[in-house]
Amino acid sequence: MYIAMVDRPGAKVSELAEYLEETEETVREGLERLSALLLVVPGDSASGWRPVDPEVGLAAMLARQQDELARHRLQVEGSRLEVTRLLSERGRRGRASVPDVEWLAGADAVWQRITSLAEECANEWLTVGPAERLDAAVLDAGRPVDEVLRRRGTPARSIVLESVRNDPGATERLRRAEECGGAVRTLPSLPVWMILSDRRHVVVPVVGGHSVVGAMACGVESVTEAFATLFARLWKEALPLAEARPRTRGNLSLQEQHVLRLWAQGLTDAAAARRMDVSLRTVRRLSEKLTDRFGAQSRFQLGALALASGGIRAEDVA
Repeated sequence: MYIAMVDRPGAKVSELAEYLEETEETVREGLERLSALLLVVPGDSASGWRPVDPEVGLAAMLARQQDELARHRLQVEGSRLEVTRLLSERGRRGRASVPDVEWLAGADAVWQRITSLAEECANEWLTVGPAERLDAAVLDAGRPVDEVLRRRGTPARSIVLESVRNDPGATERLRRAEECGGAVRTLPSLPVWMILSDRRHVVVPVVGGHSVVGAMACGVESVTEAFATLFARLWKEALPLAEARPRTRGNLSLQEQHVLRLWAQGLTDAAAARRMDVSLRTVRRLSEKLTDRFGAQSRFQLGALALASGGIRAEDVA
């Protein structure tokens, strides 16, 4: 609606409704929402509202959302400190006090537990994690798990980083897994590594570099349901490995689109680099390239211009 008002200055509510194929009531409600976002202001046009210049209005909206995200991050950090305190207290009382939760130290202990879960898995094996540039030790340790799943004929689905498409060796391993009945999809970034067995047990590895150094294994139903819900959402968004990369919006690569979305969501360069499993230098190089391309003077302006050009969508900012 905002774009329609920008493109059609002075349009009446009825004209906007006809163009958008909506009712006039829906348009009036939308105008109120745009007013709350400060994207339209009272004016002398037929609709009673005048759109704010996109570069100014969208930049201001991004600034407000960045401020809100900053407040949320402070709340999250406060919660993180409280969790750390509780875990410390639990540690002093003994780890056995938390039922259905295991704390695994060392790669051997982690892979032994994952292999035992694979032996017990009957219905579904779900994984989220990178598949390329892993240490040889990680690849070797994971092979027994793959063999168990193939022997048992357990349906397996995996979500890996989009960058795997640039690693022929890793891509070939994943294609072989698909030939054995597995399914693989890719995303530009991953929020967490995890292995979910029958939606009853989840293992969340602790990773140092590209090596597994420990893990939390949990069988608490509320926790495993949360991870299953996360997997379902990621799977819906992910692109099947067999499909070609889709066309980009606004002449932006998938990597450029994704880093713009992460910035719009309030992530720092370092956090974005971790999500995408790329170097901080790569993210900063993308920043310079995008800033030059859009002619932006700030991150806020870059986000506003990317929104206005269709490079990212409004829902990417939420």
